[in-house]
Amino acid sequence: MNILPKKRWHVRTKDNIARVRRDEAQAAEEEKKLKMRIQLAEQETKLSLLRNKSKQRYDDSVDRPEETKSEVLTHVNFFQDLEDGHVAHTGVNKEHEQEKKEEKEAYEKKVGYLTYLGQDTDEVTGNIQWYNKKPKRLDLCKTDKEIETKVKTFNDPLIVMKKYVETDQKSSEHSKALVKKNDESPIKKHKKKHKKKHRKKEKVNDKNEKKIILEKLREKRLKREREERFRASQLLARMNGVIPVEVPKLQPKPTIVQKYNSQFNPYLAKQNYPTT
Repeated sequence: MNILPKKRWHVRTKDNIARVRRDEAQAAEEEKKLKMRIQLAEQETKLSLLRNKSKQRYDDSVDRPEETKSEVLTHVNFFQDLEDGHVAHTGVNKEHEQEKKEEKEAYEKKVGYLTYLGQDTDEVTGNIQWYNKKPKRLDLCKTDKEIETKVKTFNDPLIVMKKYVETDQKSSEHSKALVKKNDESPIKKHKKKHKKKHRKKEKVNDKNEKKIILEKLREKRLKREREERFRASQLLARMNGVIPVEVPKLQPKPTIVQKYNSQFNPYLAKQNYPTT
């Protein structure tokens, strides 16, 4: 396949491409020249035609002598054509004919033997059917002002809210009155005493819990102060050149992990061996 481009007859060689381009340019030039010739020929023919027409007009105007007409002055006659017989007298009064036609149509419609398509429709007669009319209740609602005011007051949200507020106040007053009546009974008095005792016990328990919490916090504070004093004494001893006495630290107990609740001797298990 690589041998083909080297052949002279191959299409895509440089020489063949240049030859094709040369031929295309030559053909375009020839076509342009041909168009120019056609345009020139058309222009020449048009010019020759126009020249011939102008010559004929000039020759005719020269050959024809000027004809002088003698005009006679007369009065204006609007019916000259009619008198001469050029126009036939066949005119009709259109308005009279239209009136006669309308009278005839009205009589025929009354009798009933002249009917038109769609003459009984609502658009022609002007009547409105019942299904095209608005219902009377809508007209009443629009005209009757009392009904409108009632509807407005019924649908007014402020009035509805006031009603609910009044009912809530009445119910709260009623409940307070019932509570007062119930409080006067001996069973309620006994319950009140029992509640007071229960509240006293709760208060005592709360006080005890608060005391325990305060004691724990006090112990923590004292322990923290002791540690701080010990650190300060060690620091002063080092500054004075005295070897401070170190307190052995307590090693935390290793946490034992059990794989299940009833494991026997969990400290001997493999997962609890000390890691080095």
